[in-house]
Amino acid sequence: MWRAIVSQRGSGRIGDPLFVLSSNSGVFVFFSAQKTIEDMAIAKKVVKTEQETRSEMLDALKMVSEEKNIPVETLVESIEGALVSAYKRAFGGVGQVRIEADFARTDFRVYATKLVVQKVVNPNTEVAWRDAREQDRDVNLGDYMEREVTPAGFGRVAALTAKQVLMQKLREVERVQVASEYADKQGQLFRGTVSRLERGDVIMQVGKAEALLPRKEQALGESYRTGETFFVFVVDIRRDSALRGPALVVSRTHPGLLRNLFTREVPEIAEGIVELKAVAREAGQRSKIAVWAQNPDVDPVGACVGPRGNRVAKVVGELGMEKVDIVRWNADPAQFITNALSPARVLSVQLKEDRSAVGPGTATVIVSEDQQSLAIGKQGQNVRLAAKLTGWRIDVRTEKQFAEEQAKKMFSVGGPLSSSATVTSISSPLDSLFKLDGEDVAPIGTQSSAAVEDDATQTLFDVTGDDEEGEETRA
Repeated sequence: MWRAIVSQRGSGRIGDPLFVLSSNSGVFVFFSAQKTIEDMAIAKKVVKTEQETRSEMLDALKMVSEEKNIPVETLVESIEGALVSAYKRAFGGVGQVRIEADFARTDFRVYATKLVVQKVVNPNTEVAWRDAREQDRDVNLGDYMEREVTPAGFGRVAALTAKQVLMQKLREVERVQVASEYADKQGQLFRGTVSRLERGDVIMQVGKAEALLPRKEQALGESYRTGETFFVFVVDIRRDSALRGPALVVSRTHPGLLRNLFTREVPEIAEGIVELKAVAREAGQRSKIAVWAQNPDVDPVGACVGPRGNRVAKVVGELGMEKVDIVRWNADPAQFITNALSPARVLSVQLKEDRSAVGPGTATVIVSEDQQSLAIGKQGQNVRLAAKLTGWRIDVRTEKQFAEEQAKKMFSVGGPLSSSATVTSISSPLDSLFKLDGEDVAPIGTQSSAAVEDDATQTLFDVTGDDEEGEETRA
């Protein structure tokens, strides 16, 4: 045998290697090595695919049965039930159908129960008496008998169906295991890695489990790319196997995420020296937290800020540069509201308690003209967050607006207070001018603007100009 090269166009391509065989008659036979190699590769690929199909099915069956502690009988029953549905759907079978599966040889046979009749009208449910006698000599008209009705090409459909059933069983078992493993971890913080995006939702890998980050739980302005890691807060564990998707549901907007991040970064909070009393968030934009320390020698705000602001900077970095205001909590609601409205300077606060309302009541906050837009914030964000933080409904008024409202009340007919409401106020020069008859207004202390500036709060990372001029608003 000699080796040659194609020099003219024929059955082969120019440059392809040829093998030359001589015979006794002196005839030389040329054949393309490239063609032979391709044919061998195709044949080898077909054999390998069949072997892989059998191996994958057996491996999946063993894995789900042994590792996931599911009886083989249960898996076989599930697969046979799915194959019956697949047969009826793909080949139009009706009536009572049974599947006989041999996973070792990847052999699937279909048997249907049919009525023995003289003349067949519906071949799906009936069999001719003559054909039935070939299988059973004792069969009579009107008897039912089982006949093999395995259609051509059913093996491929059966193999795919069996694999899908096994994978579904595997997902169900994993869901149960994840729900059991994370049952006591709801409300905790985990770091997850983005695996993929599905219709706006983010699928993340949290430990050995998959977690769902729904679109509604994603922070405003955040983008998620495959391989990136984020801290997430576990909000729900779905135990219903009928629900699609991962069992864990996580969030990037929940206030608990901010609370857990500060607990992680501030040792004083983790040790109980500093207590994080309240959290208010508008995820992706701005947040406020209220902290308190029982020991008067401990500065709770400074502990959260950290040396050179490194503690709060780490939290802000994890939140995608979301701004965080740290304020000092106070048992006095008026003082707490004053602190919560920082960086605005408050002149006085009047509290109107209303036990019939959802919250404790309404707080009327009086500020100077140049502080009103700062107290309200851009699109009402500052006063809205302060209301969430304190639980009070907050009305921001300037001295002039408050004076006009009091004058209208003074000269209006009637206008008594609700019997379920009580009024408390920080003393102000305006109280003596506009005090109404029948109102029980008791001064509980005076708060100067200097004291508020020094003791109330510290606002951090305000770099986007949120405190622009706004309009009078309610929160």
